[in-house]
Amino acid sequence: MRVRFEEEEYFVIAMFEKDSRIGTMEEIRRVLPFIREDGEMLALVNSTLKKMEQLTDQEFSRLDLETYVQEPAEEA
Repeated sequence: MRVRFEEEEYFVIAMFEKDSRIGTMEEIRRVLPFIREDGEMLALVNSTLKKMEQLTDQEFSRLDLETYVQEPAEEA
């Protein structure tokens, strides 16, 4: 794989992961209107999407995101 993701980018991908690279990218793009005011988060999401565009579907399917999947927070 020629694309190198930062750890935070792996978390973004894992958080929005769908069955395909395109589906995951579409899901990530859905949050863009909600993070427009957060420059740091917007930069992270945009860099993740840019790198994902460089991946093939086969490379995406080989990403090991298990480490980055977060368990939902329990409600108090």
